[in-house]
Amino acid sequence: MGALAISVGCGARPGVPRPPTVPLQSATLDQLVANFNRSANAVQTMTLKLDLTAKVGKKSYPRVSAFLLTQKPSSIRIWGTFTLLGRLFDMASDGTHFELSLPTRGQFIVGENNVVPPTAASPLAKLRPQVILNALLINPIPPTQHVALDPDTDPSEYEVLVLQPGHDGVEHLQRRIFFSRLDLLPHRQVIYDGDQVHETRAAYSHFTRSGQVPVPQDVTIQRPVEGYSLRLQITSKGITLNKPFPAPHTFDLQPPAGTTIIKISDAARHSPAIGPR
Repeated sequence: MGALAISVGCGARPGVPRPPTVPLQSATLDQLVANFNRSANAVQTMTLKLDLTAKVGKKSYPRVSAFLLTQKPSSIRIWGTFTLLGRLFDMASDGTHFELSLPTRGQFIVGENNVVPPTAASPLAKLRPQVILNALLINPIPPTQHVALDPDTDPSEYEVLVLQPGHDGVEHLQRRIFFSRLDLLPHRQVIYDGDQVHETRAAYSHFTRSGQVPVPQDVTIQRPVEGYSLRLQITSKGITLNKPFPAPHTFDLQPPAGTTIIKISDAARHSPAIGPR
């Protein structure tokens, strides 16, 4: 980069340095999609060590130490521990069903990912593992979906629209991926549920490379309709890609002895939540 430019005219305060101007990079739509898919397809398994913070409205829960494991095509597991309390939660899914163990409450919740209680004492009771999995940058854009550049976006970024052709001849918006023109990496993403109402808003920063794959070390996941957000802060040494899991049932949880098993149809009145109250 060049030297810092110091401006003394045009009303600027003398001696106050301005940040260097970073030139914006250019890429075609095909290049953006190809680079995104190359990185996403390069990840088959992922293990992350991270700090997890949940927030509901203006209330932030204490930060917990967590591990997140994924295995394609759609398996995910995440558990968190808190000093003195031990393991607070353990949640796993195969893409269709999920299990959630809450040891401190003696509860074990089972259900389907697409079944969410309409009301709950805490919005976190509506959290499903697939929300986290879908927000990670490991899901390529399939060739069956169409892509386009939104021309009405900030000139400092590219906005790629991902559309699913519908049976009614109408294309439905699936994702909006925002690439910064400073580094051509995806720094934001909006993922729409099938109802086109619920959505996940994800932001990514502090990228590091694991092999040739850029991995964000700071990920914020927001679910505006449900009213909660998660922040995943990953350590650079806490990233392991494409290492097979030795345990055959890594993503299959079993209820501990003496645990109360709750079917998701009953979960609305029990309102299980991740993290301390």
